[in-house]
Amino acid sequence: MYTKRLSCILPGNMHYHAHIEINPKGYLRVHLVEVDQTYEAAFKDLRFERHGTLPSIVCCEFAKPPQKDWHVYLSVNDARALIHSMVEASEEYEALMRDL
Repeated sequence: MYTKRLSCILPGNMHYHAHIEINPKGYLRVHLVEVDQTYEAAFKDLRFERHGTLPSIVCCEFAKPPQKDWHVYLSVNDARALIHSMVEASEEYEALMRDL
């Protein structure tokens, strides 16, 4: 069981570099390199939203009704890659737990 990693350049004027770690246990970590800021969340607290043409990953942890704790805009291709990696990580973890 391995942590999957993605690196991407965020859309917008700043062109921040983001390093994303997808932990098969169901956790995501996003590190924005230029501002040395890290966001973490469980998969269950995440959702994807679209703002115009830009998708974003949104964390709505501990809030009732849901409020945005943090969000990061992504390119369409990076959002697709992230969703695919999260699904793969979840399936990998479930397969491992079934084998045990």
